[in-house]
Amino acid sequence: MILDTPLRSSLPLPTVFFFALASLWHSLGFAGEPQPWGIHVLWPTEAVIDRSLSTEASPLTVRRRLDATAEQIQKLEAVVGPYSPELTAPLTAAAREAEEYGANDAALELYRWALHSTRVNSGLGSADQLPLLEGILELLRDQGDPAEVGRQINYFYRLLGRGAEPWSEQRLRASIRWLSVQSEILASSPWQGKESDVLFVVNHGKEMTDAVCESSQWQKPWCKLFSLEVLKLYYLIDFNVDPLVVDSFGVSRDRYANPYQQGVQQNREQSPGEYRLRNVESTLGSTARGLIDRALKLLPEDGLLLHAKADWLLLRGRHSQAMQIYQQLQLQGSVDFSKPGPLPEVPKLSRDHRFSREWAILNVSAEVSQRGNLRNVVVIAPEPSEEKLTGFARRQLRSMRFRPALSEMGETVEAPVAWRVEVLR
Repeated sequence: MILDTPLRSSLPLPTVFFFALASLWHSLGFAGEPQPWGIHVLWPTEAVIDRSLSTEASPLTVRRRLDATAEQIQKLEAVVGPYSPELTAPLTAAAREAEEYGANDAALELYRWALHSTRVNSGLGSADQLPLLEGILELLRDQGDPAEVGRQINYFYRLLGRGAEPWSEQRLRASIRWLSVQSEILASSPWQGKESDVLFVVNHGKEMTDAVCESSQWQKPWCKLFSLEVLKLYYLIDFNVDPLVVDSFGVSRDRYANPYQQGVQQNREQSPGEYRLRNVESTLGSTARGLIDRALKLLPEDGLLLHAKADWLLLRGRHSQAMQIYQQLQLQGSVDFSKPGPLPEVPKLSRDHRFSREWAILNVSAEVSQRGNLRNVVVIAPEPSEEKLTGFARRQLRSMRFRPALSEMGETVEAPVAWRVEVLR
């Protein structure tokens, strides 16, 4: 938060307290409001498998089993050679065995050896690499290393052409996977100083989506998928790029001058990357609607795209337009809106709690009003060790908007909710 002038000692105490409170509020991370579901609060992911079998086998027994497996692979390598395709399957099996025993370093080494064998025998662009890459990414997630996850997915993406034509099912699938991982990483880490990296992901995703949606060969099966992935990025920009500050008079205003105002130059306090992100954020409402509407021209009755459009409209304050779409979907019988839902429901933003400083699974009970506001929020920690996140969870939930429940006639009604959620800080 930036103030135009220093606070003067002559300001009355309530005013000083107001600014201190405002600074604290912004420092807690409420960058863009309302906050989308999936940044700090989301549905619990499937439980991470506990790969440690220490209750079934002692460390010495585990070491002996891994040594025996390594010896078998070495014997096979001596017979068939170091580059034989016969090595790939036993290496993969050995990597999974090490993973189950909790020997992550050994598992990573084996997965990478299997990946090298696959590339030698099947080519650098082979789709056979993907299961091995996913195994590597999962182990890196266990280590809580989003930067290395990003480097690995970037490397794989470069090997598959980085989305360049000529396209194939495999190349487009790799692009979708790359965008999905990137949006998860961007949701999990601060952007300060990384604005150029964010812009690269957003621009590449938009360019890929534009090209795919204009291709007569690929638009029908792929335009929808690319559009929803890029929409995730737009939600993240909307949340992370905050154009407002409170000045010395307590008035909210643009932090930087309007980039489209004639004669206005870039503010010296603003990095080039932040300036460009502000440009993207300033037209985000129409950009996102255009993205969804283009996909809807190809698939005008698609329930997911219509749902995504309604969620975006409602989160941006277009209540009447959003409710018309929800009512249309409910009357068609394609979606049940009898219970309230968080925004956005489509597409789902995701984070991995293994990338977070703290996380907990909490129980939430509340009421969602007809306008989508959360009332009477109660947050309970099932475990005493998780109580420290209950206050944080309440603040996050109160900064969100929700889709209200609809009656059978399509009218908005107030309704209670009881959710089990994952809270990440």
